[in-house]
This record gives sequence, structure tokens and C-alpha cells, in this order.
Amino acid sequence: MATEVNQLHGRYIRLADRFKSMWTFHQFATGVFKNFVGRPASYRIDFQRVYDGIKQAGGLLTDTQAARAQQALDSSEHALNSATRMLLAADDLIGPSLVRRFFEKLRRQDESVIHHLIKFYLYSDAVEGDRRDKLDFLLTRIGEDFLSDRGEYVSRESLEFRERVIALVSVLRVAPPPQEEVVNLIRAIRTMRDDILSVRTFDEMTHRKLLRNARTFKHRIGDLYFHPDVLQAIVELNVVTKNRFLRLYQSEEQRIVEDARKLMEHGPAIEATFGETNPALIGEIARFREFKERFDESRAQSNVKHDTLTQLKTSMSNILAQLDRGLDGDEEVAEEIPAAFFVETQQSEAVTEKFGRDDVLLPFLLRIAHAIDPVEATMTVEQLAEVPAVRELRLESWEIAAHQKLFERREPEADEDTEELWIVFLRAAALRVKVDEEATILATTMAAGVRPESDLLAKAKASLDCAKELDELFGDLLQEAVYYSNPKILHQLYRSRFRLLRGFSGLWLIYDRQQ
Repeated sequence: MATEVNQLHGRYIRLADRFKSMWTFHQFATGVFKNFVGRPASYRIDFQRVYDGIKQAGGLLTDTQAARAQQALDSSEHALNSATRMLLAADDLIGPSLVRRFFEKLRRQDESVIHHLIKFYLYSDAVEGDRRDKLDFLLTRIGEDFLSDRGEYVSRESLEFRERVIALVSVLRVAPPPQEEVVNLIRAIRTMRDDILSVRTFDEMTHRKLLRNARTFKHRIGDLYFHPDVLQAIVELNVVTKNRFLRLYQSEEQRIVEDARKLMEHGPAIEATFGETNPALIGEIARFREFKERFDESRAQSNVKHDTLTQLKTSMSNILAQLDRGLDGDEEVAEEIPAAFFVETQQSEAVTEKFGRDDVLLPFLLRIAHAIDPVEATMTVEQLAEVPAVRELRLESWEIAAHQKLFERREPEADEDTEELWIVFLRAAALRVKVDEEATILATTMAAGVRPESDLLAKAKASLDCAKELDELFGDLLQEAVYYSNPKILHQLYRSRFRLLRGFSGLWLIYDRQQ
């Protein structure tokens, strides 16, 4: 009987702690809805009644009333489950950026509030998607300190943080993973940390997609994220990322503000010169004004995000490049420029934004875009594959679909069907086109008894290096096959990789004869 009472007492302690975490979340959500959403939360929960029920159960924890205590605890747990569903529905309306803004507006920092918010998500087993981003922010808040004299963040002492984390994640009750798996994850996290430390410009961080890749990694490792040693390494990564972002942003901010001011001054001239003949440019100006408004708002709130800055810079680059071409030329010539030119320019900028201007595959990625984009989006990928311009590129059906998904012309087909995969598939397809062309030219030149030009050999060498890099990426993805339970995606990964290897082997054999 004593054992049963002890078990009931443990359950009572857990329910009481869970209630405290829910009450904390309720207070947090009330503040967010009032100050940021602009309306009160729609749920109605009688917290007093739930509290009284738990308190009543606590008074029954004796040998003689164990049965009644069991029933009271069951009733309290049912009430907590019902309240949790309502609170999670409210949480769906609170994005990660609102969580960040809420805590940065607080003058006094009470870490117990953060602890109970973390527990709310853990008790609710709500730790995926956007909630992983919220937890990532909250856990980093308790794992960092800001040194005002240095103007940067630092990670707290590892032992202190580890003890806090162990106490928090015990709520999840997950089985400990193999130590080897933990070590491998920590190595991967430290590699990402070193990559971010090596970045020298804001554009480099954007083009290498370092922030996006780190976020994807944290989402995909599942409950391993909550292992104390892994979580400590993640917090260190987050602190390094925050410091790097702030330093790069500070050096970039004034230039962006000045360029935006300059563009606003030239706006009427752009519209007057190109307005009638180039609606695409007018649309870009409208997008610029929208992005600038977002940037100004986030800057005023000290909440500038990487995506906001990148969108504004990309939009300015698009317009200023066209401004240089248009205002420096003859007005009559400008009027003769066909609208298709601006469509192609916009298309090129869209591809460049996703893959970067320095990508060796950019011309071939643009060729894929020029073949697919003019075709009606309502066509199936099988029909698209038979369009002459597309068939000439010998694309797989999922590579065609990947392009359409990347540029929001087709919906993802599964949770595992992500932008990371689409980009890998498209780069592999573009590299195959490049490799096939270079192999054909090299073989034809050599068959005629002529030594290939050094420029062609240099391009082939770049293709071979790129193929090695992509093959390693395919290998990494296939090693993580546990994350891709969809057999269709696994088949696509294997086939795209083998097609790339076949092209690589052919080009290498031809190239090697010249060495």
C-alpha cells in the first residue's frame, strides 16, 4: 500500500507542476494576444476549478483513501488534457517571432517564467515544427548571458546549464540514445558553428543558407535535440550565430538604409520611364516598398530577421540593376524593350535568390527554369516531361516537380518533401546537363585530333569538383534515411545520385586523358 501511495504522490507532484506550467503559459499568451495580436485569446478555462481539483487530490494521499485519490487524480488529469488542447490552439496563433518580441520587451527577466513555458511544451509533447523554434529560443535564453561591455552574448557555464536542462527534459521521459550517436551529432553542430564563424559578409551567410540549414538540422534530429550534451552544443551554436548576425548586420545596416533612401528618391523616375512598357518592374517597386515597410517596422522594434533583410536587399538589387540599364540608355530604346525581357530578368533574379550568384550551375539552373516556367502549371509532371524544351534536358519527373515546388507553383507532397531536397535534385539535374555538354564537346574535340582549350578543361574540372560535393551531399542524405520514411523519396534520391555518378564517370574518363 505504501508503494501505491508513493506512486500516487509522484503523480500528484507531476500534475501540480504541469498545472503551474499551464498557468504560466496562460499568462504569457494573455500578454501576447493583448500587446501583439490585438485581441483577447478566445479560449475559456476555469483555472480555479482545475487547481481546486488537484489540491483536493493531494489531501487524499493516504493509505485509507488511495482509491479516492486515484479517481481525483484521473479527473484532474482529464481536466488538464482538455485545457492543454485549448492552450495549444491559442499557441498556434503565436509565431516564434512573437515569442522573441514578447521577451525582448520585458524589462525584468524572470527565468522561472521561461522554465515553466518550456515545461508547458514538454508536458504537452508539443515540440515539433514552429514549437521547436520557440523552444530553441527559450532554451537559449536560459543558456546565455549578455556582456554589455563587450556587446555580445556568451554561453553560460556548462555544468550549471546542464543541470538545468536535465531537470527540464526529465519531463519528456525519453530513453537515452547511444553515446556514439550523441558524439556524431555534437560534431555536426560544431561544424555548423565553425561555418558560421567563418562567414565574412551578410551575402555569404545568405547564399550558403547557413541559418536555414541549422534550423532544418534542429528540426530533423527529433528527441535527440533534448539530450543535455546535444542541447548545450546547440545553445553554443545559437549564441555564435546571434553574435555573427549582429556584427554583420551592424556593418550592413547603414548601407542598406542609404540604398533604400536612394531608391525611394528614384522611384518616380523609374515608374515614369518604364511604367507603361514594364509592369513587372512596377510590381517589383511595389514589392520593394512592402519589404521596406517591414524592414522599418522590424528595425524600430529591434527585431530585424535574416529573411526580412534578404528580401529587401534582393528587391533593391533587382530594381537598381534595371535602373542602371534603363536611365543610362536612350528613352526610345527603352520603350522598344519587350516585356518578356523583364519576365526573364525577374525569373533570373528568382533563381539567383535561391541558389546564389556565384553558383557554377546558375546558367544551367536558369535553362531549366526557362524550359519549365512558360508551361501551364496545371499540366502533370509527366506531360511536362514531354514538352520539347523540357525533354531536351532529360529531367526526371520529380526534378520538374522540385522546380515548381521551389517557386511555389506546386504544393509539397509529404512532410519529408522539403526545400532542401528540391534544391539538391535541381542542382544534380543542372550538373548533369553541364556534364553531358562538356563531355560531348571534349570528346568531339579530341576525336578531331585537337587539344581542348584550357577554358573548357577548367570548366570540366569545376564540374567534376561540383559532382564530388553533390555526391557527398547525396551520401549524407541517404545515411539519414531514417528521416525519410517515404520510399518514394528514397528511390528518387538513389536514382538522381546514380544518374549523376554516371555522368561524372563519363566526363572524368575523358578529362583524365588530357592530364
